[in-house]
Amino acid sequence: MRPFTALTAVAAPIDLPKVDTGMIISARYTRRRRFPGSDDYAPFFLHDLRFDADGRERADFVLNRAEFRNAPILVTGVDFGCGSSREAAAYALLDYGVRALVGPSFGEIFQENCALNGIVTVTLGQSIVRELTARLYEQPGASMTVDLQKQHVVAPGGATHRFEIDAGRRERLLRGLDPVDATLERLAEIEAFERGYAQDRPWAAR
Repeated sequence: MRPFTALTAVAAPIDLPKVDTGMIISARYTRRRRFPGSDDYAPFFLHDLRFDADGRERADFVLNRAEFRNAPILVTGVDFGCGSSREAAAYALLDYGVRALVGPSFGEIFQENCALNGIVTVTLGQSIVRELTARLYEQPGASMTVDLQKQHVVAPGGATHRFEIDAGRRERLLRGLDPVDATLERLAEIEAFERGYAQDRPWAAR
């Protein structure tokens, strides 16, 4: 996956509470084949919010506005990504071009799935998120910065908000490592342990 260090880009407000993974990508699209590195799932991201029953864009939905279209940073409502554990929700975000989410809370499994795909989820206080959302509506097309190295978000206007993140997750995101990559970096230690274990307990290593 691509490393994430810092991103300054247009941010879009998705100020809807409890946007679950079934809304992020409907189950009817998850059986479609997806190739890693493609944008195969981009059309299905928030499909039923972006399009009406006839497949026409809903003019009143924020991501269909020219100022917010294809924004790489989303400022979300409470419990974004709750519901089922489907990893396709993270794929849909990634294929649409989203690299960072800023919100008051996220579904736990969804948050880990995002990290496994190089997407940063930043948790900030609800009052701060409300302020960011209001600022983005006041200044459509404004940019924000999500800086994983410094662990802060820079709002439109320059206000800086620090965030916390698990140290292991942060390291993997900064370096673009998935858990398998991180494990393989310690392969020599693992093999040394296995050899010692086999010598000390030969009956258990058969």
